[in-house]
Amino acid sequence: MQLLSLILYNADRRTRRLNFVPGALNIVTGESGTGKSALLTIVEYCLGRDTNLVPVGPISETVEWYATLWQLDHDGSRAFVARPKPAKQRTSSSTAMLEFGVNLEPPPLEALQSNIDTKQLRQQLGRRIDIEENETVPGAGALRHALEANLGHAALLCLQAQSEIASQSVMFHRMGEPGIDQALRDTIPYFLGAVAPDEALKRAQLRDARRTAARLEGEYERAQLTSQTIDVELGSLYAEARAVGLTADVEITDRRELISALQSARVTQSINFASYSTEEQDRWRTLDEQRDGLSKQLRTVMENRGLLLNESKATDHFVTALEQQQSRLTSLRLFPDIVNANHHEDQEHSTFNCPACGSHLEDPDPTPQALRDSLEELRSQVGNLAGARPAHRKALADLDSQAEELRERIRVTEEALQNLDRVRQVSEDSRSNIRDFTRGRIDATLSRLRLTDDVSLEVLRQQVEQARATVAALEDELDDDNRREQLTSRLVAVGRDIKAYSEQLELEHSAEDVRLDLARLTVIADTANGPAPLSRIGSAKNWVGYHLATHLALHRYLTLQNRPVPRFLMLDQPTQAHYPSENDNESGLPENDADRIAVRAMFELMRDVAVELAPNFQVIVCDHADLPEDWFADAVRYRWRHGEALVPTEWIDAS
Repeated sequence: MQLLSLILYNADRRTRRLNFVPGALNIVTGESGTGKSALLTIVEYCLGRDTNLVPVGPISETVEWYATLWQLDHDGSRAFVARPKPAKQRTSSSTAMLEFGVNLEPPPLEALQSNIDTKQLRQQLGRRIDIEENETVPGAGALRHALEANLGHAALLCLQAQSEIASQSVMFHRMGEPGIDQALRDTIPYFLGAVAPDEALKRAQLRDARRTAARLEGEYERAQLTSQTIDVELGSLYAEARAVGLTADVEITDRRELISALQSARVTQSINFASYSTEEQDRWRTLDEQRDGLSKQLRTVMENRGLLLNESKATDHFVTALEQQQSRLTSLRLFPDIVNANHHEDQEHSTFNCPACGSHLEDPDPTPQALRDSLEELRSQVGNLAGARPAHRKALADLDSQAEELRERIRVTEEALQNLDRVRQVSEDSRSNIRDFTRGRIDATLSRLRLTDDVSLEVLRQQVEQARATVAALEDELDDDNRREQLTSRLVAVGRDIKAYSEQLELEHSAEDVRLDLARLTVIADTANGPAPLSRIGSAKNWVGYHLATHLALHRYLTLQNRPVPRFLMLDQPTQAHYPSENDNESGLPENDADRIAVRAMFELMRDVAVELAPNFQVIVCDHADLPEDWFADAVRYRWRHGEALVPTEWIDAS
């Protein structure tokens, strides 16, 4: 997308058309006050900016419509954009006219009419230069919303106003305005290609996948919980159906029979309660007796459990006492055996020794042997008691299971009694409503049954795993570390060109590594003493030079990589630092030799980049400079001196 023409429409149908050459250096030179700086504001206004910053004076007083003609492709495809000046006492407008066509030419004033707003203008023009759907999502905890890069963000990379190109703190167009700096940080990675073309689509898919995974996980958890409690629910619901007369008064415990009975209860005609009072009473007594019986069983189980616990505790104390006695007697093993047969089988010839001192005894002492026998008996008793403990633990677990089952049955019985109480206390109409309510509960409960069998649970589990895998795969593709690496790689490539161009312009620190810092939106020179941002590099010459080098390097990368950014760079007064006097401005040639050399180097750099990238890149410069070189004269499209200006004199005279 390159600028072919800029057109001004006067109220009396006269037009002022400025033509530019695509794929080349275009220079508009002239004195101060001739309207050179207004060209940039008009171009920005025609690119969809709502605010019209055209200076108050001859231009705003004589021009009714501002228009631009753009070359979109080399096959002749063009876009015509026209914007009416804002209404009186207003500085902004959101209306525009947009037309596309092959070899399109600007229409006359009477044919101009608004057919689009600025938002759609940027969207449609952006689509024509391949700005795809995209989205920059701020990090976790950020308060700002997601941002989609559009033509308005791309234009920020194509314009450099007079106050910006010589600034030591503002690198990009409108960077000092609220929110623009963050918008640049968010959108430049997309324009550089560090963001995948389908990232916006994948992020939308990731959001959907996360919602799907969360929904399936919830369903799976509910299904698991239902599977664990469904038998109790069916029993309680069947008791309620019996209480309201939707099924026969028959005790059922099997799940299949319960389901069959509840399915029949959904469609069966209810029993007439007017003749059912006796049966109700019988049902109440049956349920009450059943609850009492279950309560007695529960008390018995809990008493047995208490006895078992007390027995275990007593056994533990007894075992402890036995073990202590066993420890005392164990020292007897230090003594030798009392009997020493001396290899004689006859007891009469046997000798007996004292177990303590070993002296000969005429008669044996029975005490040591008795103590040894007591020790062995104690060991046997401790072993028997220890072996019985596993049986105690199993019995205790069985009692706990029985108690839990009895509690559930008591709860179901009590719910049935409560339902029967409610039914007996209301009128027949209310009972009918209760029966309808019970039917609804039956429908809801039976509808969940399909999720409780093993097959359904397994299918749901597999769906959850698949959803989680989809989320993980998309998160890997949208990995922030990979995105940072992609961005760093591209900024390094841009930095190499910045360094080369700064060396050509002989800027300060150009011998060092120079890079574009996207976090601070400035140029950084990595010196031996540490990083030096542009704000710490002195002189206006260096500020202008690094602006020029950075934007040319950036557009070289964007053009060579065919990125979706307009293929033009518009600069207003890039040589202002070299024109200190009014005489220099009028002549277009600095008096100082050093200034003339610096100005020539700047325009040579712009010319060389335009020639290298031709026919895909256009440079438009509005400046005081008017050098004598032939190549410079060939690049001059308009020379506004000695009365020549953007707005013709006859327009001003007629107003």
